[in-house]
Amino acid sequence: MNAKELIGREILDVNAKGIGKVDDIGMDMQLGIITHIVLKAGLVKKHDISLDKIDKIGDKVILKVSEEELGKKS
Repeated sequence: MNAKELIGREILDVNAKGIGKVDDIGMDMQLGIITHIVLKAGLVKKHDISLDKIDKIGDKVILKVSEEELGKKS
């Protein structure tokens, strides 16, 4: 799977609740790796999701955290 295939995939939280779609991908250009994905929820709400919060990527992106935990600042 290439990075472009992730755009538009549905994102589910740890409770299998649909919370949005992949809107963009953050990359470290020097290392050539993905650093995070950007979740778009609704019209203007966006969250950066680091790779450590992602459980699986397939037809859908499944997170290790709940929707509520995404809104909390670490």
